[in-house]
Amino acid sequence: MLFLWLEFCLLLAVIIIAGSRLARYGDILGEKLGLTGSWIGLVLLSAVTSLPELFAGISASAIVKQPDLAIGNLFGANIMNMVGVAVVSTMYRGAISTRAGKVQALSAALGMVAVALAGLGIFVSRELLPVSLFDTGIFSIAIFVFYLAAQRIIYHHEYSEAQQAEERKHLKHRTSTVVLNFSTAAVFIIAASIFLPSVADGIATGMGWGRSFVGSILMALATTMPELVVSVSALRLGLPGMALGNFYGSTVFNMGIIFVDDIFYPGSILASASRSHLFTATLCLCMMAVSLVGLLFPTKSKGLRFIGWDAFIVFVLYFFGAFVLFRLGSG
Repeated sequence: MLFLWLEFCLLLAVIIIAGSRLARYGDILGEKLGLTGSWIGLVLLSAVTSLPELFAGISASAIVKQPDLAIGNLFGANIMNMVGVAVVSTMYRGAISTRAGKVQALSAALGMVAVALAGLGIFVSRELLPVSLFDTGIFSIAIFVFYLAAQRIIYHHEYSEAQQAEERKHLKHRTSTVVLNFSTAAVFIIAASIFLPSVADGIATGMGWGRSFVGSILMALATTMPELVVSVSALRLGLPGMALGNFYGSTVFNMGIIFVDDIFYPGSILASASRSHLFTATLCLCMMAVSLVGLLFPTKSKGLRFIGWDAFIVFVLYFFGAFVLFRLGSG
């Protein structure tokens, strides 16, 4: 058991180190491509930092064949993304929502729709009718179609800002070198993510914990480390739009991964998932709703001295959800 925990910590360290490089090279790459920091965070960085969820889900579905690890990791990753938003907003001097654009609110709202579709898919597939098409659940296909539509909406909403000229700060960096370094960091994240589900499944078995709890809390903590590290780095670079965009963009991307996981899983993955994920989906929606309200109605200062009221509620909901999932898993 000690070896499994050491292996888990090693994989976590690899993800953190590789993820810390993505914000810097993402900012440089955005300048080279003439894109804004918000768009880079919402689309490019959110996709790259969600690679752990993607490959961990494929591994959990195809190799370990544990749908609860795959689905729990995705819902849990979205929950951790909202915790990440709360952490970043607490670190930021003043109210970060005043620096966020409408595109972040749009991405948060689209993420809520995607999570709701996934929760609805679990309920309908388990309790009513597990409809599949070519061994892939109908709801998984619907979520992926919505993901593609959401990315198109986000792109067109941000397009005008992306075309505005910005001060070029990284002229000395060659584009080929930036792409190579960016890709290398992504490869390390992918490699660590492939082994993560097997280690998490071993920990769940050895500790007697439920796989829903391990997927939603333990795996999600590891696979969302790139988002947190990248967003904190972006915040230190003076890019709050990129920091928030990375989290909100990841919530939409994570739900789109359900379709990929379903392709590798024998049968409908939503129909095979535990009912406990309905609680996780509801918890995720509550946290995202609080975060969205904080974006739409920004305050000039933090409401609770060092922390905003929205961040405080998100933290409370997270610890409440972790306790409930642990009790459900141990039961």
